[in-house]
This record gives sequence, C-alpha cells and structure tokens, in this order.
Amino acid sequence: MSKLDVSNTSLGASWDVAFTIDNPNMVSWVHFDRIEGSILYKDSPLAIYFVEPFDLGLKEQRMMHVKISMTELRNQPTMKVSDLEEMNRQLEDSAVSLMMEMFAWATYTKGWWGTQDVMMEAHCLGLRIGFFLPKVGFGSWISGGPMTCSTGSYDS
Repeated sequence: MSKLDVSNTSLGASWDVAFTIDNPNMVSWVHFDRIEGSILYKDSPLAIYFVEPFDLGLKEQRMMHVKISMTELRNQPTMKVSDLEEMNRQLEDSAVSLMMEMFAWATYTKGWWGTQDVMMEAHCLGLRIGFFLPKVGFGSWISGGPMTCSTGSYDS
C-alpha cells in the first residue's frame, strides 16, 4: 500500500496486490468470465478493482498482480466521517485494518460432459497494514506470509 492520505473529509490511496487463484480439479477447466473485487474499511468500500477474463487448466494456478488506485474521495456517502477519523487515528498508531473481497463468475468445462456456470466469492478479513513511516503513507501487510481467504461458490 502506498500513498495513503487520510483526513476527516477525504481519502486517497494506492494498493499493489498479489493473489493466487488455483484450479485443484483434475477433470474440469475453468474460464473466469469476470472478476470484481473491493478493498474495504469496515463495511465501506475504498476501492473497486476488475481482473480481465482468463482460463485455468487442470491443476493449474495463476498468480494475479493488481494495482488499485483511488483518487481523493470527498464526502463519499458510503464512507462515514467517523470511519475516516478512526482510520486516521489507526494510521497515527502505525497500523490500519482492512478487508478485501472478490467475486468471480466462471464456467467449468467438463470435457464431453458439458459446462457449468458458477459464482465464487472470497473474503479476506483482518488485513493489518503496518506503516513504519506513517507520515509518508507507505505500508505493507504485517501479518506475514501468504493468507488463505474464506471462499464459497454457487451454481448460476
């Protein structure tokens, strides 16, 4: 995370996120038609991101690298002033807690058995971003190591 700038009326930030999506299946290929996600503070979305469509073969995984930028947000209805004030206090204490969510619409190809449309979701809670130089506004994930997010899928 870089360029975090929080005041009581505005917020500006940039994120550099890497995550891995894998297809553990030995029978089905997966075509990801659409992936949308957001970074949230409490329940307020700070930024929304999109990933281009792609395919995953059998037992294949793909590392995704997404850069998400947000310009100043003035009096956005979904971001309460009290949340901005709280985030600013957390920043002064050198750590901010965020969440990341992702929704994917995909099609499983089952060889000659046909296809199946699904919607999948992932929620990554408790992303603690540490700011070793809070006035500079550059932070990184302080929980260490890769994180496994909670996931679910639904037939379309």
